[in-house]
Amino acid sequence: MPSLSRFRVFHAFALLPMAVLFVAIATVACGRDLVTEAGGSTGLTTPTFAATPISKTPEVARSTPSIEELTERALVHLRTLSEELPPRVSGTDGELVAAGYVADQLRSFGYEVEIQDFTAVVRPRNGNHLQVTGPTPRPVKTNIFTGSGEGDVSGPLFFVGLAREGDLPEFSMEGMVVLVERGVIPFREKARNVFEAGAGAMVVFNSTSENFDGTLGEGYELTFDRPSVTISGVSGEALVAELEDGPVNVVLRVVTNELPSRNVVASKPGGAADEVIVIIGGHIDTVPGSPGASDNGSGTATFLVLAEELVKADPLFELRVIGFGSEELGLLGSVAYVESLDDAERSRITAMFNYDALGGGSLEIGGHFELSRRGLEVAEEIGVAALPGTEPPGASSDHASFRDAGIRSMFFFGSDFSLIHTPLDTIGAMDPEMMGQAAAITLNGLLDGLGAR
Repeated sequence: MPSLSRFRVFHAFALLPMAVLFVAIATVACGRDLVTEAGGSTGLTTPTFAATPISKTPEVARSTPSIEELTERALVHLRTLSEELPPRVSGTDGELVAAGYVADQLRSFGYEVEIQDFTAVVRPRNGNHLQVTGPTPRPVKTNIFTGSGEGDVSGPLFFVGLAREGDLPEFSMEGMVVLVERGVIPFREKARNVFEAGAGAMVVFNSTSENFDGTLGEGYELTFDRPSVTISGVSGEALVAELEDGPVNVVLRVVTNELPSRNVVASKPGGAADEVIVIIGGHIDTVPGSPGASDNGSGTATFLVLAEELVKADPLFELRVIGFGSEELGLLGSVAYVESLDDAERSRITAMFNYDALGGGSLEIGGHFELSRRGLEVAEEIGVAALPGTEPPGASSDHASFRDAGIRSMFFFGSDFSLIHTPLDTIGAMDPEMMGQAAAITLNGLLDGLGAR
């Protein structure tokens, strides 16, 4: 969507003085300048530790709960989130209720909890429309791209295929509403190509019969200042056929609303390695019309189970647990959180672990190369079948906001997205054990890697 050097290298340090262990943590766990996904330096300051002698008591081994136990505990949260609470649609009261549930759970585990409110800029379905004005007048149902601009555009419709650079005409498309076929290149690239060529608006039709939701970018800011919408494959093909017979004129309107959303940010101060911050989290919200069991009740349930288990370990590092709001509107919550950090605080974050759509297909682990590689090694060691993860084109999740800020991130997800964003995204349609598997991998890798006192 979607390895730090071997976490369990710390077994070798178990009987060494703790001061030596801290140096090892600083060298291995906080080597933020080692590599990013692209293999380059993050440019951020690497935390250091003073080798001040303290307790020489060796670490005490902890027993990690079984995958079955972790799964059952996650299911308790998942049933509440996807069956008992109101729908968790981004920017609605239901999302705020779910955020309250997450906050209450984290407080009960012993975390200090803060609420980070922000405004989600959204394009409501009501008030937006695409109207064919001739030769055969009719409305066409649309969805609005996240990252779309707003406004009213009227003019001739012009079909440019996949909107690759070679697909565009040599003449200016100034003021035209451009019809684009989905596929091959990202939506953002399609939009950039047509708008740089002068198009007044972009309409993308699906590669299948139904409509879809898409995003042109991530975060609060409008990615492009001109309207961009999606339509179904059936509607798109009908318009292409109509264009073959002659000109087609349309009117497109896109308006915006501002809605309240929030992040739940919980923290547990660490011990002698408190300079290091480790973040686990996932998004709380879902899309309209979907119970959101897999996307992302599963991820929320998983990080809640992890939060309860990790706080018992009393880790040396500072642990933060974050439930993000409005991910479905373009990663708004994680962008808001990352943008709230100053450079000094960002430099303390050694890893971010994201959990999303743990419901169907195979368990996949993606993100930062060293982190994900180690995650796959831990999976093999504990008998979990996991695959290297690759994000589908046009899809992303909250780890991307950290990655783009130079913070190493790791992403746990299921490979089958066929039921997410649909009414069929229910507990009965998913594989609950994937939640327990992701939690077990994290506990075996994360705790062994950064130590517990």
